[in-house]
Amino acid sequence: MTMHAIAEVFRQIVIVVLVVGGSILAVLLGFLVGLRGVREIRFQYRDRLKQTYRPVVQPLLHLDPPKDAFFALIQAPRRHRDVIGELLLAPLRVANGAFVGNLRTAAAALGLIDRWLADLAHRKWWIRSEAARALGLIQEPDAVEPLIQALDDDHEEVRAAAVEALGSIADARAIVPLLERLAHPARYPEARVIMALRSFGDPVTPVLLAYARQHAGDRATLANLLEMVGGAAAGDDLIAWCQDERPDVRAAALRALGTIGIDDRAYACATRALSEDEPGVRAMAARALGRSHRQDAARLLGDRLGDEWVVAAHAATALRGLGAAGAAQLTARSRDDGQAGDLARQMLWETQLQETPVAAGGAA
Repeated sequence: MTMHAIAEVFRQIVIVVLVVGGSILAVLLGFLVGLRGVREIRFQYRDRLKQTYRPVVQPLLHLDPPKDAFFALIQAPRRHRDVIGELLLAPLRVANGAFVGNLRTAAAALGLIDRWLADLAHRKWWIRSEAARALGLIQEPDAVEPLIQALDDDHEEVRAAAVEALGSIADARAIVPLLERLAHPARYPEARVIMALRSFGDPVTPVLLAYARQHAGDRATLANLLEMVGGAAAGDDLIAWCQDERPDVRAAALRALGTIGIDDRAYACATRALSEDEPGVRAMAARALGRSHRQDAARLLGDRLGDEWVVAAHAATALRGLGAAGAAQLTARSRDDGQAGDLARQMLWETQLQETPVAAGGAA
C-alpha cells in the first residue's frame, strides 16, 4: 500500500472519530441541558408549593393558632408533605419559642416524625443526618433513645447531628451518654458536646456531680464543664477537688469556683493554693481571689506580681478588679523594678483609661 493510500485511510478514520465524538458530545450536552431544565422545573414547582403552604404554616408560629390551621395542613396531599416539612423546620433553624409545640404537633399529624425516626436507620448518611437534625429542631421527646443510638453512627456528620439534636431536646436521659462521649474527642469534638450539655441548664449539675464521683479520672474536664454550667450546687464537690492530687484537677476546680462564686470555704482554698508548687494552680487561685471581691485578698495578690508570668498576669488582673484595695497595692508595686512594677503600671494605666470619659465628638 502506498503512502498516499495509507494517508487516505487514516483521514477516513479521523473523520469517523470526529463525527462519533461530536455526536457523543452533542448527546451529552443535550442531556445536561435537559437535566438542568428538569431541575429548574422541579425547583419552580417546589417554590410554588412553598408559596402556597407558607400562609398555612405561618399561623402555627403564634402561641394560640386557630384550630383550622392544623386541619388545613392535614388535608394536604401526601406528595406535598416534604415541602411542608421544610416550612415547619425553617423557623426553628433561626429561632425557638413556645411555637415549637405547634410545629411538632403538625409534624406528627402529617406523619413526618415517624418518617424522620425511620430515616435514622437509612442507608444514606446524609438522610440519617437530616433526620437527626429535624428531630432535634422540633424537640421530639420520643427521639431521645434513637438519637442516643445514633451517637455511635459510623459517619461523623450523623454523630454530630445526634449530639446537637440531643442538646436541643435537653432530655435528662441524654446527659450521661453525652458525658461518656467526652472521653473520645477524636469522634466527638469536646466543644460540640459541651455546647449540647450546656443546653440542659441547671438539671445537668447533679447528674454531672454524680458522674464525677464514679469517674474520678474525668474531674478536670467535668470541672471545666461545671464552670460553664454554673450552679451553687457544685460548690461542695469543687472545694473537695481542690485537694485532689492532680494539679490540673485543682486548677480546674479553682477556676470553676471563681466563676460560680467564692464563699468563705472557697476563699480559704484559694489562699492556700497561692502557695502551691504548680504555677497553673497558683494562677487559678489568683483568678478566684480576684473574683471574691474581698479587700483582704489584695495584699496576697500583690505578693504574686513577681511570680511566674501566668500567675503574675492573673494576680494583676485580679487586683484591678478589687477596687480601692487593689488600686492601693498596684500603686505601691508600681515603684518596683522588673515584672512586678511593669505589670502594676500597666494595670493602673488600663484602669485610668477605662475611667477617663471620651469627649463627645472627639478632639477639636
